[in-house]
Parts: sequence; structure tokens; C-alpha cells
Amino acid sequence: MAAWRGPRARLGGPMRRIGPSELEGRTVDVLIIGGGITGAAAARDAALRGLDVALLEADDYASGTSSRSTKLLHGGLRYLKQRAFAMVRESCRERELMGVLAPHLARPRSFFYLLYPEDPEPLWQLGVGLRLYDLFSGNPPQRRNHTVSTAQILAAEPHLRREGLRGGGKLHDFITDDARLTIDTVKSAVDAGALAANHTAVEGFLTDGSGRLTGVTARDSLSDEAFEVRARVVVNAAGPWVDTVRGLRDPSTPPMLRPTKGIHIVLSRSDFPLWHALFFRHPRDGRSVWPIPAIDPDLVYVGTTDTDYDGPLDDVAADDDDVDYLLEAANHIVPEARLDRSHIRGTWAGLRPLVAADPDASASDVSREHVITTDDDGLVTIAGGKLSTARAMAEQLIDVVAEALRERHGLPTPGRCRTAEIPLTGGHANGWERARRRSHESGLAPADAYRIVNRYGSEAETVLDLLRDEPDLATVVHPGLTRAECAFACRREQARTVTDVLVRRTSEFFWAPDGGAGAAEAVAAAMADELGWSAAERDREVSDYTGWRRRNGYRLT
Repeated sequence: MAAWRGPRARLGGPMRRIGPSELEGRTVDVLIIGGGITGAAAARDAALRGLDVALLEADDYASGTSSRSTKLLHGGLRYLKQRAFAMVRESCRERELMGVLAPHLARPRSFFYLLYPEDPEPLWQLGVGLRLYDLFSGNPPQRRNHTVSTAQILAAEPHLRREGLRGGGKLHDFITDDARLTIDTVKSAVDAGALAANHTAVEGFLTDGSGRLTGVTARDSLSDEAFEVRARVVVNAAGPWVDTVRGLRDPSTPPMLRPTKGIHIVLSRSDFPLWHALFFRHPRDGRSVWPIPAIDPDLVYVGTTDTDYDGPLDDVAADDDDVDYLLEAANHIVPEARLDRSHIRGTWAGLRPLVAADPDASASDVSREHVITTDDDGLVTIAGGKLSTARAMAEQLIDVVAEALRERHGLPTPGRCRTAEIPLTGGHANGWERARRRSHESGLAPADAYRIVNRYGSEAETVLDLLRDEPDLATVVHPGLTRAECAFACRREQARTVTDVLVRRTSEFFWAPDGGAGAAEAVAAAMADELGWSAAERDREVSDYTGWRRRNGYRLT
């Protein structure tokens, strides 16, 4: 019987990309397919329990849903009406926990929940819901939720539609950079001993004589090298691609998912004046809409749609109907804005990997709860769930994996889950404060210092070290982006394409008015210095990003 090994922590080290030569022929305890937030959190949990774990991601970490959400860590107040009390309680508690584990990525944001005559709930009922929200969260007094009068709302947000406003509630949730949260979770998994490789697609499964899974065949898309990895347990955490992975065994496998598309539009605050996030119902169909001031103080984003989707999973974009739907909502709540498509600075679209249930249910009513299944051949699949509850989902998933390792392979029960106790990489409070002090003393412009510290947390010290030790890296490649951050992404975060940097490492695609197009050549040049690209490779990377941006964004420029 194998002995429990215990975690092999490498706290704060580079997230080195594992290549085929290091994975070929290896046997791990658990192999996780999918590098979104669920797969990343599962890899972190497994590694901290002392399991040998490998994480394979076909594209880049957070390249699917985990970079295209509403960018909230929230309890889901609206789900109380559906009596999903357990889910809301778990979401609230996980939201508060992320404020401790990753304070640089969990930022409190005040919301006004608006009530108009067409809204079904009376003010007293909203008050009961807000008290439950407080009870579930255990949030501090300065973030207590409460009802507010019409006058209080309009004093804070004078541009809102006044006609019929009958008060509402003030509540608090957290905004986040979902892609950075995923990247830091992968880094934390690697710190704890996990092996991780992006741009590495699983192409098939290995089985023994009885048909049970024993590993996978995979291909490194950067080198086009195929290889095999053996695993005692294989986990499918591929998000919207869950059914694709299941279909590698048998294309006729019935689908688990009912994916729905959600889009967001980005507006300038000067065009859409707003200082608090809002929750209100769309005048057309009563769906929930959230306009939210972004981390960038000059921007507001508005989401989201919720429509069934059967298109390509790799490229998801907003269309005219999506954009017009959200513009209609924005003009309804701030009538003087008079927004049209020319005001849109950018959009993004993502898929919710919802578990299929009642086919007659509307897309908005499909449950957001997750399920974990184990097939006869041993494949463990997790589907559904929310960004806010990824850590708790991973804990439940690795409990299932641990039991499978005990029952099938006679391995002893690994260590207990420790993910609620150990900060994410970048989330160490002392290092974060130290980085804050250093950034102010570094000579950086205040906006740049603020961005670097709040993007990387305690890891900002490494970026500051690069700026100090390699002065050429202080060159600005795009407003709000330095060569040092490109170097950091390559050296310590497995960035291997321009798209990796502009979409997942720095979020330029989401917030820059040109979707990062103006940065592509300079980023490619900086990455060429780090990765040894030829001129042809550099040009191809710029072209690839241009194509990706065209396929995934709704742009008027």
C-alpha cells in the first residue's frame, strides 16, 4: 500500500510549464482535464492533500467561462426566491472566504436593488431576503445589507429613472478579475506540487482490459508532440467542453449540459454615469440586469443575457440582438444616457455550463448548482456551478477522488482539505501591504502602481523587482501595460501566446477601447524576447490575436 506523501509546497516559485517529456509515461494519482476555475481549484485541493496531480488545459487557463463571467463573487440574492437556500448560504460564505484568501481579487462593491411598480416583491420581503443574506454571509457591520428609500437611492444615483421608483435595498458583493483568480489558483496548485500544462489537449483515453480508464493521450499544441499520461483517477472538469470530453469515449454519449450564453457590454462612465452597482429587471422580460462600475474607475459594464446556445464552443461573441437587449436595459434605467451602439467600448460573451434538467424551463431558470458523477469506466465528471463556489466544489470533488483512490487502488485516505486556510498565490496580506509601500516608492505613476498591486497582490513585488533590476522592462507597450508584466506573464505564469497575455493575464481585451489591438505588436515583441520567437512567429502571433479578437468581440471600430 502506498504511503501518503504530504504536500510538496514550492510557495511563490515560478509556474513552470510542464512539457510532454516530463509527463510521458508518468503515473499520477489524479489527472484533471480542464484549466478553468473548477479544474484549477481541484488541482490545488488535490496537491495540498498530498496527491500527485496533473492538470491539462487544451487552450489557456481561464480561456472559457472563467474569463467571461460577470466578474462577481456573489451570494446570489435572487436565488432566495427560488428557495435555493443552501446554494446561497454556501456562495455567501465562499465569497467572504475569498476576501481572506485573495484580498487583491475580492473587492467589495455596493449594490442598489431597485424596486419599481412592475417588480413583484414588496419592500418588506426584500428586507427579509437582505437579512438572510447577512445571516448567511457573516459579513462585517460596515457591509450590512438593508432597505433604502427612494430619496436615499436618488441622492446616491441621481441619474436613475425616477418614475415609479419605490425604494429598494443596499447590499454588498465582491467584484473580481475572474481570469486572474483562475491564474492565481493554478499558480497555487503548482506551488503545492501539482504539474500543470496549458495548450495541451486531451485527445483520447487509455483503458485496461476491463474497460476502466487508466490515463489519457494528449498533444502539446505548441510543439505538436503527442504523449500519454497514466492516472489512477481521471477527472473531467472541462466546463462547456464537458460533453466533448465525455464524447471522446463514445460520440453517442448523451449530453449532460444545457449551455446558455451570457454577454456583457462595456460603457464609459461619462456616457453612463453610475457609482454603485445596480440590480433591476429588464422592462422587456423581467430578467435580472446588473450595471456594475468596473475596477477601472472610468468604465461601467452591463450584463447579462441568458439564452440557449448551440454554436461553436471555442469562439463565442455578442450579436446585434444581445447588444440591443442590454442597451435597452441601460437606457431604461438611465433615460438621459440615450445610448446606442456607437457608445459601446467593448463586449464579451461566455457560456454557462449548466446541467440539463427540465427541457421546458427557461434558460434563466436552469439551476446553477453543480453535479459530480462517476461513470462505469471510472471517469469522474463535475459540471455546473459558479465562480463563487469553485473552492467548495473542488473540495467535494476531491473527496470523491480520494474515495475512488481508496476503493480502487488501496491508497490510504490523503490529508484533509486545506484550501480554506491557505491564501492563494498573491493573496498573502503582509506581502500585499509591502508591495503597496514599495509601489509608492518606485516612481511609478499612481495609476500604474495601483494597477500592478491590485492585479498581482503580493506577487507584485516580483513585478517591481523586474522594473528595478531590468530597466528596459519599464517600457510602456500600451497605456497601462509594461514590458515587465509581459515578462512576468511568460516567466512565471505560462503565457505562451499574445492572446494569453492580452485576454487572461492583463484583461486588455475586455477594457481597452480597441480590445487590445493596439498592444498586440508591442506585446509580441516583448514576448519574442522572452520566448525566442522569430520574426515570422511574432507576426503570426499578432495575426492570431487579431483573428481571435474578431471572432470573440463585437466591435464597431
